[in-house]
Amino acid sequence: MKKIFALAVLGLATVLPAFAQRGDPYENDRRYCASGRSGVDFNTCMWRIQRDREERYDRREQRAYEREQRREYERRERWAEQPPPPPAYRRWDGPPPGEQPRLSDMQQRALDNCNLLAPRDQPRCRATVMSTVR
Repeated sequence: MKKIFALAVLGLATVLPAFAQRGDPYENDRRYCASGRSGVDFNTCMWRIQRDREERYDRREQRAYEREQRREYERRERWAEQPPPPPAYRRWDGPPPGEQPRLSDMQQRALDNCNLLAPRDQPRCRATVMSTVR
C-alpha cells in the first residue's frame, strides 16, 4: 500500500510542473525550437513560428472583416426589397341589410346620443359604439 501511495505522489510531482508550463505558448515554442526537432536553427525556428502566428491572426481578422461585410450587405439588401403591399381594408357599412345587431340599453342610448354630436364626429361615435357589439 505504501508503494502505491509513493508512486502516486511521485507521479503527481512529475506531472504538475508539466501542467503548469502547458499554458505558456512562448515557452512551448522555445522548448520545441531548442530541441532541434524543427530541422533549423533556434532563431529561424522562433521567427517562423512567430510569422505563422501573425499570419493566422491576420487571416482570422480578415475572415471576421469579410463576415461583417457580408452581414452588412445582406442587411442593406433586405432594406432594398420592396415592402409587402398594405392590407386591403374594406369599409364597414354596418351589419348586412335586414340583420340588426343586438344592442344593450346602454349601447342603444350611446348610439342615440351620437346624433347630438357635430356631423363630422357622428361617424366616429357610431363606429365606437358598434365596436362594442358582439
